[in-house]
Amino acid sequence: MNSLERVESKRRAKSKPARKRWDTLTDWARDRAGIITMPIARVIGRMGIHPNVLTILGMAFQIGIAVLFSFGRIHIGGVLLLILSPIDALDGALARATGKQSRFGAFLDSTLDRVSDAVLIIGLIIHHLRQDTPLPAFLFLISLATVMIVSYVRTRAEALKFTCKVGVLTRMERVIMIGILSALGLTVPLAWLLSILSVFTVLQRILHVYAISQEDSGE
Repeated sequence: MNSLERVESKRRAKSKPARKRWDTLTDWARDRAGIITMPIARVIGRMGIHPNVLTILGMAFQIGIAVLFSFGRIHIGGVLLLILSPIDALDGALARATGKQSRFGAFLDSTLDRVSDAVLIIGLIIHHLRQDTPLPAFLFLISLATVMIVSYVRTRAEALKFTCKVGVLTRMERVIMIGILSALGLTVPLAWLLSILSVFTVLQRILHVYAISQEDSGE
């Protein structure tokens, strides 16, 4: 290959559109689900519903599901979680469709997501305490702590200008796992998986930020 051909080859390579990279299942789903959520969001927008109302409604549904968990209605709680969790994607789509995106809306969404995460796990803890099965309750307690840390690590990393979306168990994966295993009544395997994968995700994010910091410092 002569020099002219090499230059032309490089030019063609640069002109090729880069493949979109998704760091997490959440990113992939948000990108793909837009085809469905945006038309629905436009219809909701015409009804005059504010995105923050959907955010609060989504949290209220998850509190209701947590109450079902705590009273041993594990199967129905899991099914409802799988059915109703897409509402979590609609508030952002509604904000974009109606031009009502705001920093407060993003703040409220993130805050209520943490509340929803916590109450679901607390519901499962209460269920196992009522069943006198302390080991799963303890594992869910570990999960409760580490799920909050997973979120904090990302928030703190991004405050320091590091990207930190990586992780085997981000929010969407966690909700899907809780929904499926609860619907099947498999709360003990859920307790083990949730605690182990949450701890792993914390370590994964810490190591990710460490690697980026080392690259930035040139070490």
